[in-house]
Amino acid sequence: MYNVLDLISRYIPLVPCLKLESRNGLLVAVLSRFLLIPAFYFTAKYGDQGWMIFLVSFLGLTNGYLTVCVLTIAPRGYKGPEANALGNLLVLFLLGGIFSGAALDWLWLIGKKKAF
Repeated sequence: MYNVLDLISRYIPLVPCLKLESRNGLLVAVLSRFLLIPAFYFTAKYGDQGWMIFLVSFLGLTNGYLTVCVLTIAPRGYKGPEANALGNLLVLFLLGGIFSGAALDWLWLIGKKKAF
């Protein structure tokens, strides 16, 4: 569900009335995703599978949407070389996050006897 909604949500900003163009609005939306950490924790501890599917779907939806909005809105207001450098920096941090997530994804196996 995560990958499907991530893909779908990357096309939502193509509709002009649904694109978030406010930098303050983007900042609030990105920072509010930190509230998903305790939501995942309590759902894993006390919730059922339906709530977990909902949270993973919501995470995928916000991931794709906010990635496109941030990468398209952030370089606005800067002239040529600065916009290019900012775009390169954004892509560098995006790839760094993807790499670190993939590299650290195996940590949940530490301490388990039958991990493989």
